Amino acid sequence: MKNIHLPKFILICLLLGSLIFSNHQPAHAQTAGRGITIIPPKFELFANPGDNISDNIRVRNESDAPVTYGVVVEDFLSSGEEGHVVLEEEGNQSSFTLAQWISPSEKDIVLQPHEERILGFNITVPKDAEPGGHYASVLFQVGGVVTPGSAAVNQRVGSLVLLRVSGNVSEDSQIETFEAPKYSQKGPITFDLRLKNNGNVHIRPKGTIVITNILGKKVEEIPLRGANVLPGATRKMDTVWEKQNLIGYYTATLVATYGQQNLPLTAATKFTVISTTAAILLVVGGFAAILFLVSLFTGRNKLLKAFKALTSD
Repeated sequence: MKNIHLPKFILICLLLGSLIFSNHQPAHAQTAGRGITIIPPKFELFANPGDNISDNIRVRNESDAPVTYGVVVEDFLSSGEEGHVVLEEEGNQSSFTLAQWISPSEKDIVLQPHEERILGFNITVPKDAEPGGHYASVLFQVGGVVTPGSAAVNQRVGSLVLLRVSGNVSEDSQIETFEAPKYSQKGPITFDLRLKNNGNVHIRPKGTIVITNILGKKVEEIPLRGANVLPGATRKMDTVWEKQNLIGYYTATLVATYGQQNLPLTAATKFTVISTTAAILLVVGGFAAILFLVSLFTGRNKLLKAFKALTSD
């Protein structure tokens, strides 16, 4: 992704940043006592150069008063490793632009209290569209279309649109880290995967984490909590092993794939789980066992000496 200069007064941190992961939950916004629900919060679409795609967004006014919403479309970027998104400055050109291709059916809509409406939008993919990922958000802002940088610009929420254009698409990622706390007193245990996307299209890893004990025996297999990683971004994904009563030395092995070609992702990390009480008992028990063996050995020597003394007479 090209390095784009984004003035501070244009950067807008969206409340829907985490929606880049979500597949099913609607987007909600509550501003100045006015609520709005948008379904779905995210579109993942596929197109060929020259295609036209149509889709719909359900918008509901959850407040008790009529509200006017302005409909705008802006490109977005990924910000930070948690997957939050920020809007791009209007007019910037990048390999991943999408906003200029999207045409909503309406520019402003007025919803009565608790009214729901379907908003249609069309995506016109240029014939010379660059293959790979293209990203934009269809935004609904309270009070209609406003001047960028004004106070009302923060009162908005929308649906993310992630479009994959066919062609010479590069799917390339690498694991930055895969780890768990080296020592924990008890569960649950959190596994942190940091995945960097070096390609030109978004990816979402899928797979499992296999957990084995010190003897190499599998004790658990949990699904990886995967999330979308945009091109050029590094994404942190947490997967939790919920079991609490744990004790031992374990190895966690990531077995996953990503992309249309199911490219492999593998890594492993080792960790120990034992409570302070259990650790003390193990130390005391081990020390007692050593003393027992020593006393047993020394006692045997004394018996041998006594037997030799008796037999020598």
